[in-house]
Amino acid sequence: MTAYLTATEAAARLGVSRQTLYAYVSRGLIEAYPTADPRVRAYAAEAVARLAEARRRGRRPREVARAALDWGLPVLETAVTLIRDGRLYYRGRDAVALAETATLEEVAARLWDLPLADAFGPDAPANPDAPSAPDAPSAPDASLA
Repeated sequence: MTAYLTATEAAARLGVSRQTLYAYVSRGLIEAYPTADPRVRAYAAEAVARLAEARRRGRRPREVARAALDWGLPVLETAVTLIRDGRLYYRGRDAVALAETATLEEVAARLWDLPLADAFGPDAPANPDAPSAPDAPSAPDASLA
Protein backbone atom coordinates (compact mmCIF):
# COMPACT_ATOMS: atom_id res chain seq x y z
CA MET A 1 0.00 0.00 0.00
CA THR A 2 1.32 3.43 -0.87
CA ALA A 3 2.10 5.76 2.03
CA TYR A 4 1.11 9.40 1.60
CA LEU A 5 2.41 12.59 3.19
CA THR A 6 0.83 15.96 3.85
CA ALA A 7 2.26 19.02 2.14
CA THR A 8 4.02 20.02 5.36
CA GLU A 9 5.58 16.56 5.73
CA ALA A 10 6.61 16.37 2.07
CA ALA A 11 8.16 19.85 2.15
CA ALA A 12 10.06 18.97 5.34
CA ARG A 13 11.48 15.77 3.81
CA LEU A 14 12.55 17.71 0.74
CA GLY A 15 13.99 20.54 2.82
CA VAL A 16 11.95 23.15 0.95
CA SER A 17 9.03 25.46 1.66
CA ARG A 18 5.47 24.47 0.82
CA GLN A 19 5.54 27.05 -1.99
CA THR A 20 8.54 25.28 -3.53
CA LEU A 21 6.71 21.95 -3.16
CA TYR A 22 3.78 23.43 -5.11
CA ALA A 23 6.22 24.66 -7.76
CA TYR A 24 7.57 21.10 -8.06
CA VAL A 25 3.99 19.90 -8.63
CA SER A 26 3.35 22.54 -11.30
CA ARG A 27 6.59 21.52 -13.08
CA GLY A 28 5.61 17.86 -12.99
CA LEU A 29 8.45 16.81 -10.69
CA ILE A 30 6.03 15.31 -8.17
CA GLU A 31 2.33 14.48 -8.24
CA ALA A 32 -0.30 15.73 -5.81
CA TYR A 33 -3.24 13.44 -5.04
CA PRO A 34 -6.71 14.55 -3.91
CA THR A 35 -7.93 13.78 -0.40
CA ALA A 36 -11.35 13.79 1.26
CA ASP A 37 -10.84 17.51 1.91
CA PRO A 38 -10.83 19.27 -1.49
CA ARG A 39 -8.44 21.92 -0.10
CA VAL A 40 -5.79 19.35 0.87
CA ARG A 41 -3.48 17.28 -1.33
CA ALA A 42 -1.37 14.23 -0.49
CA TYR A 43 2.05 13.27 -1.83
CA ALA A 44 3.36 9.72 -2.29
CA ALA A 45 6.16 9.15 0.23
CA GLU A 46 8.15 7.10 -2.31
CA ALA A 47 7.98 9.89 -4.91
CA VAL A 48 9.08 12.42 -2.30
CA ALA A 49 12.03 10.19 -1.35
CA ARG A 50 13.07 9.85 -5.03
CA LEU A 51 12.90 13.60 -5.55
CA ALA A 52 14.85 14.22 -2.34
CA GLU A 53 17.56 11.80 -3.53
CA ALA A 54 17.69 13.49 -6.95
CA ARG A 55 18.05 16.88 -5.24
CA ARG A 56 20.80 15.48 -2.99
CA ARG A 57 22.73 14.19 -6.01
CA GLY A 58 22.34 17.51 -7.75
CA ARG A 59 24.31 17.92 -10.95
CA ARG A 60 27.52 16.22 -9.85
CA PRO A 61 28.41 14.21 -12.97
CA ARG A 62 29.72 11.16 -11.13
CA GLU A 63 26.58 10.83 -8.97
CA VAL A 64 24.26 11.40 -11.93
CA ALA A 65 26.07 8.73 -13.97
CA ARG A 66 26.00 6.27 -11.07
CA ALA A 67 22.24 6.76 -10.65
CA ALA A 68 21.60 6.38 -14.39
CA LEU A 69 23.54 3.13 -14.82
CA ASP A 70 22.92 -0.35 -13.49
CA TRP A 71 25.39 -3.06 -14.53
CA GLY A 72 26.48 -0.76 -17.35
CA LEU A 73 22.92 -0.48 -18.67
CA PRO A 74 20.95 2.77 -18.62
CA VAL A 75 18.20 2.89 -16.01
CA LEU A 76 15.45 5.32 -16.75
CA GLU A 77 12.36 4.77 -14.64
CA THR A 78 9.18 5.81 -16.40
CA ALA A 79 5.48 5.29 -15.79
CA VAL A 80 5.68 2.34 -18.19
CA THR A 81 8.97 0.61 -17.36
CA LEU A 82 11.40 0.09 -14.53
CA ILE A 83 14.62 -1.90 -14.35
CA ARG A 84 15.50 -2.77 -10.77
CA ASP A 85 17.75 -5.48 -9.37
CA GLY A 86 18.20 -6.96 -12.83
CA ARG A 87 14.44 -7.30 -13.39
CA LEU A 88 12.22 -5.55 -15.94
CA TYR A 89 8.80 -4.29 -14.87
CA TYR A 90 5.91 -2.97 -16.98
CA ARG A 91 3.62 -0.66 -15.03
CA GLY A 92 4.67 -2.32 -11.79
CA ARG A 93 4.35 -5.96 -12.94
CA ASP A 94 7.36 -8.21 -13.49
CA ALA A 95 7.82 -8.79 -17.25
CA VAL A 96 8.65 -12.48 -16.78
CA ALA A 97 5.47 -13.03 -14.75
CA LEU A 98 3.46 -11.21 -17.42
CA ALA A 99 4.96 -13.39 -20.15
CA GLU A 100 4.05 -16.52 -18.19
CA THR A 101 0.52 -15.57 -17.14
CA ALA A 102 -0.94 -12.81 -19.32
CA THR A 103 -2.24 -12.80 -22.87
CA LEU A 104 -0.83 -10.47 -25.48
CA GLU A 105 -3.99 -8.38 -25.21
CA GLU A 106 -3.67 -8.14 -21.41
CA VAL A 107 -0.06 -6.98 -21.71
CA ALA A 108 -0.97 -4.44 -24.41
CA ALA A 109 -3.82 -3.08 -22.28
CA ARG A 110 -1.41 -2.78 -19.32
CA LEU A 111 1.16 -0.92 -21.44
CA TRP A 112 -1.55 1.40 -22.77
CA ASP A 113 -2.88 1.84 -19.20
CA LEU A 114 -6.39 0.90 -20.28
CA PRO A 115 -8.90 -1.64 -19.00
CA LEU A 116 -8.89 -4.73 -21.21
CA ALA A 117 -12.50 -4.07 -22.30
CA ASP A 118 -11.55 -0.59 -23.53
CA ALA A 119 -8.37 -1.71 -25.28
CA PHE A 120 -9.99 -4.68 -26.99
CA GLY A 121 -13.73 -4.11 -26.99
CA PRO A 122 -16.47 -5.66 -29.10
CA ASP A 123 -14.51 -5.20 -32.34
CA ALA A 124 -11.78 -7.61 -31.21
CA PRO A 125 -11.45 -10.81 -33.27
CA ALA A 126 -13.79 -13.53 -32.04
CA ASN A 127 -11.41 -16.36 -33.00
CA PRO A 128 -7.93 -15.88 -31.56
CA ASP A 129 -6.64 -18.79 -33.69
CA ALA A 130 -7.66 -17.10 -36.95
CA PRO A 131 -4.84 -15.57 -39.01
CA SER A 132 -4.39 -11.91 -38.22
CA ALA A 133 -3.47 -11.01 -41.81
CA PRO A 134 -6.17 -12.05 -44.31
CA ASP A 135 -3.71 -12.00 -47.22
CA ALA A 136 -1.04 -14.04 -45.43
CA PRO A 137 0.26 -16.95 -47.50
CA SER A 138 -0.95 -20.35 -46.43
CA ALA A 139 1.38 -23.08 -45.22
CA PRO A 140 3.11 -25.02 -48.00
CA ASP A 141 1.28 -28.12 -49.18
CA ALA A 142 2.89 -31.21 -47.64
CA SER A 143 2.41 -33.15 -50.89
CA LEU A 144 4.90 -30.83 -52.66
CA ALA A 145 7.77 -31.93 -50.44
